[in-house]
Amino acid sequence: MAQVSLRKLVDADIKLIETHFQSLDGASESQWFGFWNTNSLRARLAQDQFIGTQDGALSIALGDTTVGKVDWFTSTAWGRANTSACWEIAVGIFADYRGQGIGTQAQRLLIDYLFTHYPRHRIQATTAAQNIAEQRVLDSLGFILEGTVRKSQWRGGAWHDQLLYSLLRDEWQPSTKSQLK
Repeated sequence: MAQVSLRKLVDADIKLIETHFQSLDGASESQWFGFWNTNSLRARLAQDQFIGTQDGALSIALGDTTVGKVDWFTSTAWGRANTSACWEIAVGIFADYRGQGIGTQAQRLLIDYLFTHYPRHRIQATTAAQNIAEQRVLDSLGFILEGTVRKSQWRGGAWHDQLLYSLLRDEWQPSTKSQLK
């Protein structure tokens, strides 16, 4: 298998995101929230290439092929935002590339990136209670399950529970080599 890496988003990636994540099959049951305005993606790319002080996104590449994206954003501060904010991460893999370990590798690279380049101490992730695959990924990366956020996500015409996971900087074992392009 070609090597998984992360790189800054480019114009061509936006079209792929539109194509792959604008349907139930493309987004997956756990991440399909209906159609959304993708014009904001182009505006954000022009504004700051998705590298901001409060959030960001990178393309996931398998060799030279874009296969998804990772995101991070400032999440609920567990106190004052200027001292207690944490990152929340998310991953989206195009349907044809799921189940190959790419998401695990991409999230590992994203965690390395965030802990290397930003001083935040906590990264968290939420996943649908029925998304066993992502729960296994988070466990394998060293995240700790903190609990259930009850009926917190509206999707598919119903409220769904989310599981909250966290990873602290001093718990993280960085990769030996970075795969950022």
